[in-house]
Amino acid sequence: MLSQIEKPATDIASLDHWESVWKKKRSARRVSRLSYYDHRVAKLFHSLVGPQSRVLEIGCGGSRWIGFFDREIGCETWGIDYSPAGLRITEESNAGRPGVHLVAGDFFDESLLPGDYFDFIFSRGVIEHYADPTVVTRRIAQTLRPGGKVLTLIPNFVGLYGEIQKRVDPDIFDKHVVMDCGNLDLPHVAANLQPVMPAQFWGCFAPGVVNYGSKARFLLPPVKLAQQLVCWPLGFLHLDFESRLASPYIVGIYQKQE
Repeated sequence: MLSQIEKPATDIASLDHWESVWKKKRSARRVSRLSYYDHRVAKLFHSLVGPQSRVLEIGCGGSRWIGFFDREIGCETWGIDYSPAGLRITEESNAGRPGVHLVAGDFFDESLLPGDYFDFIFSRGVIEHYADPTVVTRRIAQTLRPGGKVLTLIPNFVGLYGEIQKRVDPDIFDKHVVMDCGNLDLPHVAANLQPVMPAQFWGCFAPGVVNYGSKARFLLPPVKLAQQLVCWPLGFLHLDFESRLASPYIVGIYQKQE
């Protein structure tokens, strides 16, 4: 059952939004090493955790990475989400896996997760939905063990893809706080999470990061195909340079002080 504790007033996305997103999806896509970005994210995760690491994903609705940490690395894998529709997708794709612990409820409810426990906490597109991102990083610090690490990934909307998102679906754009690298580092440092890899633009080309909305859903398959056709050759030639303009993501890695 969902926690009755209200989320901070700074949540600008809202439960209703996420319910509408996840009710349109039936299942979680599996991680694929044929995907340029799945390959790069998986490589990054492998460098940060090992077997038996205690891992938590914040906002795990519809996640394909929960299964990755459990099956491929052998972690004690946790996820939390306040969207019943999103959590249902994750539960169904990880049914029968005792190493996976999924929590239905509000990340800010301190009764739902152990404190000072996790070796690694990650989120993909969470912190930028809060007008005050420090409320998120301080809660992360409460659940992370001393010496534990955090990876935060957000869409890069200070460059090209933010302009595209603003034009194709301004309502979705308005659910994001537009953050650059410095804006991502600051709330982590304020929560005593010191940069291991200060926030940086990440990836070379990915118009698929834009939410084109239901009216333009037909655009997504050719857009994703174009990503693969551009990114893999550039990666092979070591020409997949990150930049403020064209990188689809911003990523930072931080560590809780001992």
